[in-house]
Amino acid sequence: MRQSMLGKVGKTGHALRKLLAAGLALVPLATGQAYASGVRIALQTDITSLDPHVAPTVTTSAVQEQIYGRLVDMDQDFQLTPGLAVTLRATSATLWEVVLREGVVFSNGAPLTAEDVAFSLHRAANVRHAAGTTAPYVRSIRRVTITGPGKLELETAVPYAQLALDLGRVRIVPASLGEAVRTEDFNHGDAAIGTGPYMVRQWTPGGALELIRNPRHNAYAGPPPEWDNVTFRSIPSDAARLAALLSGDVDVIDKVSLPDVERLRNDPRIRLFSHEGNRTMFLVPDADRETTPYITDKNGQPLPTNPLRDVRVRRAISHAINREALVERTLDGLGVAANQASAVGMFGGANLPPIAYDVARSRALLAEAGYPDGFRMTVHCSNGRYLADRATCQAVAQMLTRAGIRAEAQAEPQNVFYPRMMRSDVSLLLNGWATIGDNLVVLRQAIHTVDAERGYGGFNRGRYSNAEVDSLIERAAATLEEGPRRALQQQAMTIAMSDMGLIPLYTTAWIWASRPGFRVIAGFDEGTRVSQIVSDTSR
Repeated sequence: MRQSMLGKVGKTGHALRKLLAAGLALVPLATGQAYASGVRIALQTDITSLDPHVAPTVTTSAVQEQIYGRLVDMDQDFQLTPGLAVTLRATSATLWEVVLREGVVFSNGAPLTAEDVAFSLHRAANVRHAAGTTAPYVRSIRRVTITGPGKLELETAVPYAQLALDLGRVRIVPASLGEAVRTEDFNHGDAAIGTGPYMVRQWTPGGALELIRNPRHNAYAGPPPEWDNVTFRSIPSDAARLAALLSGDVDVIDKVSLPDVERLRNDPRIRLFSHEGNRTMFLVPDADRETTPYITDKNGQPLPTNPLRDVRVRRAISHAINREALVERTLDGLGVAANQASAVGMFGGANLPPIAYDVARSRALLAEAGYPDGFRMTVHCSNGRYLADRATCQAVAQMLTRAGIRAEAQAEPQNVFYPRMMRSDVSLLLNGWATIGDNLVVLRQAIHTVDAERGYGGFNRGRYSNAEVDSLIERAAATLEEGPRRALQQQAMTIAMSDMGLIPLYTTAWIWASRPGFRVIAGFDEGTRVSQIVSDTSR
């Protein structure tokens, strides 16, 4: 695992461990026991919901893992590991056998059954919520059959290699909750019943989430966390989050502000931890609409056609961006320049050269597309949702302006930016994707043409569409053999990046800080899990 006390981050050769077409063998891991009183964690991003089937942010997903179990788990290096299933095996091209772990009980004392799994998969497919749901991760399942005590058969509509990875996104809850259970019931804690190491004591949205250790938790997935109770607090302000750590109000914080990193390296009150990241940041152009709301001519008058529909304009924007400078100036070198929409080393990544920073080429492409004098535009981004998002947005706007596109950065709080993004009230926005070992998910959800019925394009905010790319993605999703599937994904990514359906910028590193006495076991995933935080008497 590439983790360290804080240092410069280089490229990683990490790849998701092989998922053989024959099936995934799940074996028990060692367990241990050591409990302490508690740990207090401050997060940059607020927890959005305790409903396990409402599409969670990375922060929310990591927190939910403390409460709910999954059929398939994943470690810090994105290796598939044992979950609630001891067997997940393809018995044919479209049939998968699931055998549940024996002796697992929910936090309310009820035993885990096949009926609970069937109920959870059904709810995940059918729950509705404005923020999105986990439905895309069960859309491939056409039929669920209970074949015996603790046994199920899952039938997919087509051969589907990503089933194990997708099932790692779906939390299992008791069927006794019933069809009428609401998101509000989970958020109040009444329905937050799971098989995880912790139970909900109290949650105040925008405030604190208090968890207590689940005495019924079966520690089949490794040593249980050592803390009896855990408090998560949302502190969006970088300065306030660090102040809370320095004052002793919290023990661990995530997303350490990059300007603070250098001065904290030798501070005896602080310990810093970093790891190469998996989230690639990119610009999303409005590649579909005939007109777009935040682009005008140089006099501020609306343009009759949307320039971003022209691939030459999208390429001009890409060549105007100095990615190495972005990494050095906005990330303090803690990241790598990106040439595609997934992190280096992930399965299915394309072998592409670095994207050239070439202002002259950018201006020439704009002129070729009919915009020799450029145009005006707004670049929208969040302020505090991602590491250095506001600084990146401002730097990108300056670079575009130097290339002839007079750009203005508009950084907004998450509660303003996210609804704006959901209703497509943007022309060019800054977004990101955390690739979980295999880039097929970003291809399916952020690059494939929007097709809600089949579960494609759910996060394609710019409505990019290319029939050849779609075909390659769909063929990859239906290919169980690893070599051919990798080649199909590489082809799809190569074409989409030539089109600049997304304009990649960089992949960030993850940085945590703690008080002395605590250690963070950092990983590729940016989420902060209780199991990552251990007591440490060194230093």
